[in-house]
Amino acid sequence: MTRKTLLTLAVLTALSAGTAFAATQTDTAAAKPTRASLDSNSDGSIDRVEAAKSPRLLERFDAIDTNKDGKLSKEEMPRRGERGDRKHGGRGDVARDAMAKLDTDKDGRISRAESAAGEGKFATRFDEMDANKDGYVDRTDHELRGKQRKDEWFASADTDKDGKLSRAEVDAAKPQHGGRGGDRPAVPPAK
Repeated sequence: MTRKTLLTLAVLTALSAGTAFAATQTDTAAAKPTRASLDSNSDGSIDRVEAAKSPRLLERFDAIDTNKDGKLSKEEMPRRGERGDRKHGGRGDVARDAMAKLDTDKDGRISRAESAAGEGKFATRFDEMDANKDGYVDRTDHELRGKQRKDEWFASADTDKDGKLSRAEVDAAKPQHGGRGGDRPAVPPAK
C-alpha cells in the first residue's frame, strides 16, 4: 500500500469511530429524559402523568413530592447526585434545609438578624460560622471554614513542623479523629 492509501484509511477509520461515538451519545441522552422534556405543558412543574415518561422518577414520585400537591416543583426535583427521598442524604440535607428556613429573604445567605429570628443554636454560633466576618453566613463561609479545619488538622498532624506529612504522622493523627479518612492531604508512601 502506498503512503497516501494508508493515510486515507486512517482518516476514514477516525471519522467512522467519531460517528459511532456520537451515535452512542445521542442514544444515551434519549434514554434519560430531561426536566424540560418531561414538563410537556410547560407549567414549571411535573405532574404524575408527565413523570410517567421516566419510570424511575414515577417510582419515587410520592417520596419526592414533599408538599403532597401532586406535582414536582423545581425545588422538589432531586439535583444531580442527590436522592429524592433524602433517607440517604445524611447531615448535609438537614443542614441545607435548616439554612433554607433561616434565609427568609431568599438571598442565599443568612444575616445576623435572620439567625436571631430562627430557632436553635445557630444564633449563638453565628460569629464562629461567619468565617470571613462579612456579617453573613453563606457558601463562602462554609468553604473557608472547611479549609481552616483542614489546615488546623494538617498543622496538628505535622509534628516535626516540616510542612510535609510522613506516613507515621498521618497514622498518629488518625486516632485523634476517630480513625476517619476524610479529606486529607495526599501522603507519599513511607520509604
